[in-house]
Amino acid sequence: MLPVSETLFEYRGKRYPWHSGGDDYLRLRTDRPPASEDFPDATEINADPDDPWVKLPRRAVTARFSQEVSGTWHGVPVSVGPRVKRGLQRGMVTVWYAGNEPDAAVSAGLSGNQNDGWSALTSPDEVEDVRVQTKRLPMVST
Repeated sequence: MLPVSETLFEYRGKRYPWHSGGDDYLRLRTDRPPASEDFPDATEINADPDDPWVKLPRRAVTARFSQEVSGTWHGVPVSVGPRVKRGLQRGMVTVWYAGNEPDAAVSAGLSGNQNDGWSALTSPDEVEDVRVQTKRLPMVST
């Protein structure tokens, strides 16, 4: 599965994507309905298979990371944004133009403008030369 650019948090040695959060808690997305034995610090668990997450006290999370995913799409450099989670376009990803030639973005099939950027919704298998860069960040509120 194509990774996407997102913030990840580490809990008990495993990294989970950020879902939402507050000053003293985080909701982290899980790839399947979470089991309480895997998350002993959980204060809430959402077992909905379409949107599984776990709510944890911020103090239970040990690290924060930025994951940046880039590649090429129709021959132009792009960054890979969020994945569509529901509806007919479920599983598709948003790609954002990472170059600086507006004509190249338009020629590749991206929509947008110089102020807002150029993007497209696409199938993950259309993104080539995928590169993932992960960087550890300070633990601060998101």
